Amino acid sequence: MGAVVVSERQAHVFTMALERRDIMHLDDKSHPDYWARMGWTNTIEKLHIDFDVAFFGNSITRGSDFQQYFPDKKIINIGYSGDNMTGMLRRVPMLKAANPSKVFIMAGTNDLIHINLDEYKVRYSKLLQTIKDSLPDTKIYIESVLPSNNDMGRYAPNKKVQQANKIAEELARSFNGQFINLYDLYANDNNELPVEWTIDGVHLYPEHYDKWAEKITPFIYE
Repeated sequence: MGAVVVSERQAHVFTMALERRDIMHLDDKSHPDYWARMGWTNTIEKLHIDFDVAFFGNSITRGSDFQQYFPDKKIINIGYSGDNMTGMLRRVPMLKAANPSKVFIMAGTNDLIHINLDEYKVRYSKLLQTIKDSLPDTKIYIESVLPSNNDMGRYAPNKKVQQANKIAEELARSFNGQFINLYDLYANDNNELPVEWTIDGVHLYPEHYDKWAEKITPFIYE
């Protein structure tokens, strides 16, 4: 039985890796994390809380704790490690269950390693349209992808990230949202994330979310 369990886990990991690289796509109910997502959606619904703010993204969002910066706001963190825009699209029901007045989205960090900019725009547009359809009264804030430090790992080139951020800014206007440039806040003179600010070249040390919190403060309270 133990060998079977290991095999299933390996299959799930392999499937996720293929999806991230846009090599294969599963029907939603066949996806390994389907029941986990449904469970979390149900849990959020049963809280019976209409949140002021939701943060929606991947592990960089997941690593944040903005509630400590804005204790007077009801905040939910819907960040998921390793997620891309395809995964975020599947998790929109979780966001809908939270029913936030505002949603701060960071998307594309993992996508840009594997896809071109045209596909990035297509995926982001689909994600934003789905959010807009699900939460028509929620204000959308699009946060730029952060720079990385490619001396510490294999990430998308920062020039490509900057091009993607220009696309995200255009999409923010198209969807009547607000673009927030976090890239410049975290890029050093070499146009990369400083070594002393990052765990592995892309994820931030907890204390360096303070710059992010300061940047978004006017938007949290507007």
